[in-house]
Amino acid sequence: MSTLSALGLSAFIALLILENYGYGYWMISRPVVGGAILGLLMGDLNTGLLVGGSVELMFMGVLPIGGSVPPNAQIAGLIGTAFAILSGGKPEIGIVLAMPVGILAQFLIMLAWNVNIYLVHRADKYISEGNTKKVERTHLTGLIVFFVIFFIATFFALRFGSEWVSNLVASLPAWLNTGLKATSTILPAVGMAMLIKMMDAKKYWAFLLLGFVLAEYLKLDVLAISLMGLAIAAGVFSLSKREDGENIFADNDNGENRETLLDKKDLKKVFFRSFFSMTSINYERYCNLGFCYAMIPALKKFYKNEEEYKEALARNNEFFNCHPYTGNAVIGVTLALEEEKSRNQQMAPEIISSTKAALMGPLSGIGDSLFKATFMTIFAAIGAGMSLNGNFLGPIVFIVPNVLLNVFSRWYFIKYGYRFGIKLVSKINESNLIDKFVQAATIVGLMVTAAMVVSFVKLPIALQFISAGKKVVVQELLDQILPGLLPVAVTLIYYKILNKSQKGNYICIVLSFVIGIFGKLFGIL
Repeated sequence: MSTLSALGLSAFIALLILENYGYGYWMISRPVVGGAILGLLMGDLNTGLLVGGSVELMFMGVLPIGGSVPPNAQIAGLIGTAFAILSGGKPEIGIVLAMPVGILAQFLIMLAWNVNIYLVHRADKYISEGNTKKVERTHLTGLIVFFVIFFIATFFALRFGSEWVSNLVASLPAWLNTGLKATSTILPAVGMAMLIKMMDAKKYWAFLLLGFVLAEYLKLDVLAISLMGLAIAAGVFSLSKREDGENIFADNDNGENRETLLDKKDLKKVFFRSFFSMTSINYERYCNLGFCYAMIPALKKFYKNEEEYKEALARNNEFFNCHPYTGNAVIGVTLALEEEKSRNQQMAPEIISSTKAALMGPLSGIGDSLFKATFMTIFAAIGAGMSLNGNFLGPIVFIVPNVLLNVFSRWYFIKYGYRFGIKLVSKINESNLIDKFVQAATIVGLMVTAAMVVSFVKLPIALQFISAGKKVVVQELLDQILPGLLPVAVTLIYYKILNKSQKGNYICIVLSFVIGIFGKLFGIL
């Protein structure tokens, strides 16, 4: 393929794949759809359908749940389709190359997530200055980062051929590849430590411990622990009676009569911005800057005082990780809480941080299990099966339900999240139970954070030695003392560093890279 043709096709493929992180999670770059689109563009729809359907089925169970970055199905499907068509319509070539291409893409996407850490810290600086324009531009720079990564991978693959891809994957130094993978599982400890710092962990440390025990010893997932935390919080509320003895949720006032600062037009601004929630996704704070970017139009309306506005921006730039659809419910509730904070200066900012942390767990579980692993997979299986039979309706059967789900779930989660948040604020003020709500939200938030530490932060020790003629595995020894000891220890160490140093973020990030890369290089991890 000529250089000019490779440049043009690579730019198109990169723009198509960019939707996966950059502009809305529309599913148009999934193999079953992207393969057909590329087939149409290159004049061989049938090969596009066959390769796209086959690669979709290959990657059916390979989903980026939580913070994982598995081999990338989108790049694998699109480049595999291009190879198959360029080889004269041979689907088997694209199918065989899908996995090595996907693995290479995994490595490059991990690189992009790390580059975006720099963007997050640039945004921190602009937030401290109250420079909204630069905060927004910094977040949207993530589009350029991902585009460049996708473009480079695609261009070199198309320009130099399939053999180049296979050789490049095989030539990557094992210590560097595995070292960066190890670093990617340590870096979330920085975000978790920041989240713990925002809550009253010193007072409620017992619930952090409880969340850890439930996740590590009882092997409960984040959703189950979130529900247990919510049950505890509900117990706190139910025991809190008003002076007349009525439960705070017993009356019929649902807060709808309360005057709100946001109208439908304002909510739509937040809604449209939410499609860019993952544009600057990173290993330290995940979708934090995307959350802040979506909130900006509302925060401008809430806070006219510059210092209060800066504080609100910083508060909404904390660690955040949730499914891009259900995460909008968190945005909606946060809008209501920020609105109340702008009205009531006595309201503790910890309420907002704790509530976000408390909602992340259950809503992530719903999004990943119901929307991603179930809804998408069902239509992917149907669409891929039709594509393998050469039916051009296969991609349509897949894409239409997913686009509708994307639009309607995002909008209604924001709309009703905001409405629920208004009701919640109304009840809290009515019952004079701010302290109780902070307590309940912190309980759930810390339990969820502990569960996320167990799920996201990984630090397995690979060291082994012989003692008295028996092989001793250090990791097994540590597990006997306390399972999950090192991830928890690293998170708490980072928490201490963040409390003691103004440049704690940078220290923790550097430590993560040192531990990951050198740990793998010297065989410690």
